[in-house]
Amino acid sequence: MATTELFGTLLSVVLIASLPRVTPATVQATTRYGTVTGVEEQAVAVTGIPQQVYAFRGIRYARPPLEWLRFLPPREPERWGTQPDAPREPCMQLRPSGDTIYGREDCLYLDVYTPKNFKELQGNLPVVVVIPGADFQTGGKEDISAGYDYGINNVLVVINYRLGAMGFLSTEDSQGPGNLGLWDQQAALKFVKENIANFGGDPSKITLMGFGAGAMSVSFHLLNIVSSGFFQFAIMSGGSATSPDAIVDRAKENAEQLGALTGCSYRESKQLLDCLRGADPAQLIRTAHRSKLKFLPIVDANVTRDAFLADRPEALYASSFTPKPTIYGYTKDAGSMRFFERMTLEDAKSVDDIVQTFLNEYFLDTDSRVGITAAVKYQYFRPRASRINATSNAMNAIKMLTDFLVAAPVHLALRSHLMKRTAPEAYLYVFGYPDGKKSFAKGAQRELYGATYMDDMLYTLNVRMDGVEDVSMQYVEQALLSTMSTFFASFIRTGNPGGSLNRPMALDAPSYANITKNNPNGETGQELYRSQEMAFWNVFVPDLHVQLNHTSWSSYMRAREADHFRSATWGTATVIVLLILILVGLVAAFFVSRRQRLRNKRDAVEFKPIPSSAGTQQQL
Repeated sequence: MATTELFGTLLSVVLIASLPRVTPATVQATTRYGTVTGVEEQAVAVTGIPQQVYAFRGIRYARPPLEWLRFLPPREPERWGTQPDAPREPCMQLRPSGDTIYGREDCLYLDVYTPKNFKELQGNLPVVVVIPGADFQTGGKEDISAGYDYGINNVLVVINYRLGAMGFLSTEDSQGPGNLGLWDQQAALKFVKENIANFGGDPSKITLMGFGAGAMSVSFHLLNIVSSGFFQFAIMSGGSATSPDAIVDRAKENAEQLGALTGCSYRESKQLLDCLRGADPAQLIRTAHRSKLKFLPIVDANVTRDAFLADRPEALYASSFTPKPTIYGYTKDAGSMRFFERMTLEDAKSVDDIVQTFLNEYFLDTDSRVGITAAVKYQYFRPRASRINATSNAMNAIKMLTDFLVAAPVHLALRSHLMKRTAPEAYLYVFGYPDGKKSFAKGAQRELYGATYMDDMLYTLNVRMDGVEDVSMQYVEQALLSTMSTFFASFIRTGNPGGSLNRPMALDAPSYANITKNNPNGETGQELYRSQEMAFWNVFVPDLHVQLNHTSWSSYMRAREADHFRSATWGTATVIVLLILILVGLVAAFFVSRRQRLRNKRDAVEFKPIPSSAGTQQQL
């Protein structure tokens, strides 16, 4: 019996090996710079039925940012005859799971996925451009491919852009202007606008989509007058340009520190950059990671004439921002990713440790930090008796991080959108399904993550990333996938979403789609989600800072990346206020008790009332 089975197996292998190898069909499309070749592939639709698409991988949209072009904005690509080899790698980065560097420095490519019959459609398909990435340090076009609704019923474009020090190092002058990753994205958008019709796409129906750092990038492009001309609709989930992790200040100091750590100890920008251009890019990325130097977008108004960000995002949203039809979103437990990256349940026994671990890096001046962290403890960790429960502390910390890092910035952008007099419609969803099999949650405490950072992306796009299990979806996962597809498919075509998301937000009539465990299809919420917490971060905290420091919130934000190693040389604002009150009380008591005697003396001391400082208006 065993011999028969073995013979049958060997025969099958021989027969399969003897079959002619099927070569995938190919097709060509023309761009302004040359011809590119698409390869036929299979993509699974929302219904689960495989569909045939063409994948055009590795289309160059800018010159290689090598040698003297390192740390400079992208240049228009040179023309090519036959398409060169199509690289699949992302821009050089550190793998999230370890200390391994992968990717390439010559990385400014994009992928295009189209339905198989795209040539018959004569440029009538809507287009979705996805900006990948969670933190401006990792991510790339190979993370996402055609599938579900994308590349099947529309044209899908996924782009690479420079990351970390290679994409955001700046000397804050014309030598190293910074924001290179954002300029890369803009160059890719320009390429799509000019060439997508040759792939069946409609250049007047382009939706820009991003999750996490991708959402922050979408927000930046909405605030940039040039970028905003390259797309019509926007989908941004998990962040905005006002996110605490979206902007870095003191960028030149970070560049100088990186130089000092890599043998380039120069203060003059040209010398520093010339030296860094000769350094091993893998060494730069690894050193920046180990030294915890932040390389992120910057406000470059005083750096270059053609600034990408002419002012702080908060100021741009309040002034020159011209909104487009936009879907805003985030996951209900987005902060769990950050929490479990830095802490365990055992560490959560101390509320002081929690607050210090997660907030100190954002509130560096002593006066603000003491007052604001005290307010945070009261808002999220009361009553005091419950603070000894580690699990309770962890859950409250996740709420705090979700609100501070993700939800409040999204709501601030949304409110800025709605405040515009002639604003197009805006929509909001909250992804709160905690038990999906596809999740970025990992480790032994996975069940505590909830719907973590960017989990909604896994039910929107066909994602292949480190740490994400490739599972077969059951009924609930299929329902989530159908929900997100219903939300976005109509929006991508018309600017109006479907399902429970089809009611637009309004300042006087909040409405949002709430995806819960009991209703994976989404239910319509009739009030602003966590309105008290949103007001805490977007109104109370900025106002508290003003009261403690007598400086504007925007001035504070400009200095929040100040020297991490400075010592506190003054008392906290709270202590100062208390001392002033005590002093005034003592002086008043002394004045009353000695009033008669002082009046009769020639050398009586004349007490003048303490002038009151002008009050500051509450920032909304």
